[in-house]
Amino acid sequence: MNKNLKPRRFTALLLSALTVQMNLGCLAATEESTSEAEATHASAPIVERETSSNANDTKINPDPSERNAAPIEIASVPLTGLPSAPQPNLFGEHPILDSPILSADMSPALRMNDGATLQGGITSSPQVAEEQVDDLTKQILLKEIELERFNVHYTMEVAKQGRWKGWRYGLASEANSLTGLAGSIVSFVERGSHLRNPDHVNNAHQEYANFVPMIGNIIGAGAAVMEFGINEFHDIGARTKGFAPKAAVQHVRTLKSEIDSLLAQRAALTKVEATAPTLTGHAEIDDVEGKVLGDLRDQGLQEFERFHIGARKLLAFQQMQYTFDFLKNTTSAIGYEFTYLSLHRHDRKWNYRGGVMFIISGGLTIGGPILSRVFAKGVGEMHRHRLRPTTQDAENSKLDQLISDHARLDQLCKDTKIIPSTVTRSIDREVIYGLHEKTFQDQIRASQKKRDKAKLTATQNIFGGVFVGSTKVASGVLFTVAGVNYQGKGHVNNRGTNSNLFAASVAGVPGTVYSILDTLRINVKGEITRHQLVKSGRLPAQLAAKRLAELDTIEARLTRK
Repeated sequence: MNKNLKPRRFTALLLSALTVQMNLGCLAATEESTSEAEATHASAPIVERETSSNANDTKINPDPSERNAAPIEIASVPLTGLPSAPQPNLFGEHPILDSPILSADMSPALRMNDGATLQGGITSSPQVAEEQVDDLTKQILLKEIELERFNVHYTMEVAKQGRWKGWRYGLASEANSLTGLAGSIVSFVERGSHLRNPDHVNNAHQEYANFVPMIGNIIGAGAAVMEFGINEFHDIGARTKGFAPKAAVQHVRTLKSEIDSLLAQRAALTKVEATAPTLTGHAEIDDVEGKVLGDLRDQGLQEFERFHIGARKLLAFQQMQYTFDFLKNTTSAIGYEFTYLSLHRHDRKWNYRGGVMFIISGGLTIGGPILSRVFAKGVGEMHRHRLRPTTQDAENSKLDQLISDHARLDQLCKDTKIIPSTVTRSIDREVIYGLHEKTFQDQIRASQKKRDKAKLTATQNIFGGVFVGSTKVASGVLFTVAGVNYQGKGHVNNRGTNSNLFAASVAGVPGTVYSILDTLRINVKGEITRHQLVKSGRLPAQLAAKRLAELDTIEARLTRK
């Protein structure tokens, strides 16, 4: 039995040996073919590929021994010299065909001839580059939408102006002015009717003539403090939502950096795309579209700069103006207290002290509008300087450039001989670019109107401050003269005091009447303007809501494709 099995075992072993020998020959042939491929692509590392169900999901893993090789230049990768009939190995694979003929150095960065940097994962195939350019375009647009959405929320949260802010402060100012006018009229009537017999002036009436305006000044000072506090409250709320100056600038800087990185990758891929003769038309459209994306980025940064500086200037101006209003009303109230004491204590030296306070109050009334605007301008320049590292490369960009590049892109899409279905996505985005362009145009026009209106308002406020303040200073000077020259008792001193204080009350009437009418004019005009804006849908809150809805629609449209 054993003798019969031995020949069979020997035969099986012999057959196995012959099979192994044949397989080793195949392996040798495979290694020889691979070496030939390496010789042909001397500058490219040997790579292995893991294929997924999608041809565009190809993952390229460089050989560890080749990771330190110098970055290749995509344009110089040869595509010829491959064996015409590669043989399969034991597993039925074609080593040469299965390794990428358009290999790429997948180190952290791949540098093109012009110095542009591609991030890891970007292929050098022109056909795949076309798809990646489209994908990067969507990513850039989404980032720019995020920037615009942040800008809109910034305007809604920073330097917030309440619905009744104007009327609230206006009514307090009217109460202040009306009590002042009442005191001036009482003093004017009482002292004017006793110019020839000053000894009969009713001191009780004169005490009321000083006491009532003092209450009005206290109301005005309290209103200034309240509005100052409300502004601070809103500012703290905005800061907690991420709109503090430093945090907002840092957020925009991060978005800009991300957009710039994507734009650089897109520009490099567009050059790769242009290497294929069949994609030259696509590359030309993508190149112009890249310029449009860059223009949109610049306009978004300029938009943030306008909103940021404008909001900070407005807040700085209002806070400084409220400070001046508090000081002028406080000094005026103290002045009325002193003149009240001159009557109540029968000591005219208090008229001198009251006059000094009136002069200070008048000076603050004159200087307040001017110094507040100087302070606001300084704050604006400070924030402009802080923004410069973020916006300096966008400062020279004009809206006309965006309009020109968009028009060129539109013309290319219309005149191209490329099959329409292959440029549908670029044509589709044309609508989005048009919406952005119109928004920026509307904002710039509105900003120009706002600046013109602000200049007119500033001129009116400065004129009003100078006029009202001058009458206050004149009144203070007359009180000072009466307090210095007519301190003693007797008919002469009584007559001198009465004449000067009568003139002081006369001087105060025009300024007070002007304040009443001007405050009423400002609030009525503001309310009429507001109703017109509401009716036309151009109220800032309405425009912001409309813009946010528009951005949401654009974003959904992009992410749906």
